[in-house]
Amino acid sequence: MEGSVARSVLCAARALAAGAIFTLSGVSVAADIDALWDYAKPAESEARFREALKTETGDAALEIETQIARTFSMRRDFVRANSMLDAVAARTSGNTAPRVRIRYLLERGRTLNSSGQFEKAKPLFSDAFQLAQRENEVLLAIDAAHMFGFSKNLDEAMSWNQVAMRLALASELPRAIRWRASIANNMGSTERDRGNLDAAARHFDAALKAHQANGTPLQVRMAWWQVANVKRLQGKLDDALAIQLRLEQEMLAAKEPDEYVYEELAALNTALKRPDEAAKYAEKQNSLKRKP
Repeated sequence: MEGSVARSVLCAARALAAGAIFTLSGVSVAADIDALWDYAKPAESEARFREALKTETGDAALEIETQIARTFSMRRDFVRANSMLDAVAARTSGNTAPRVRIRYLLERGRTLNSSGQFEKAKPLFSDAFQLAQRENEVLLAIDAAHMFGFSKNLDEAMSWNQVAMRLALASELPRAIRWRASIANNMGSTERDRGNLDAAARHFDAALKAHQANGTPLQVRMAWWQVANVKRLQGKLDDALAIQLRLEQEMLAAKEPDEYVYEELAALNTALKRPDEAAKYAEKQNSLKRKP
């Protein structure tokens, strides 16, 4: 299950997470946090946020700084993430916009979660969710609810994923619609971990359809990977193999090799008693792991 767990985390990280809209007052073109983010490239995202920060003060600056902290957390630089969040906390007051407080709580919680301290992060996610609900910040409420999907208590994870999905389905905001794919993926991952493969397949099918409607080619490929992974676990080896072989061709054409596709192809060929093919794909996977 190691590959499926890692893949699920990667799917969640690369999904276009929803964010609250704000206008950068110091630039001529309106921008929002989503537009500045590339979750697969946190260093490049940091550079964009720092550029935007040059023209901002007050709450807008604090909000941007919470996102810079997130880029550090995503790169596992927890010292710098916490340092920036400390600086944000020191400059907040009773007059600070609630949205800034929500983002601060989310990013402090994410930093704890990414460093393996989910239980310490839970109260922060809970506070963020309650404040977002009170302030009608629907997108941030979805974000906070979905963070409980990282709970090792699978019943708790599924319960909060369902809350997040209800909120996403109740909104027609473009970001809420994009959230549906990410949440469906998380629900599929939870059901897979529970051993409920048929339920997992339904959620991953829903995530695939959502990504096909609104996602990038990379997101669509990752969604297909989840579908194929469950098919392998269900014993539908030929179907799973056909999907993974197609993904192999698509990723190579896009010049985006994926170690998890090779991992699945190795596992499938092992199950199909094709040791030479399995060894070939295992080596391809290992060669990608060895690259810096």
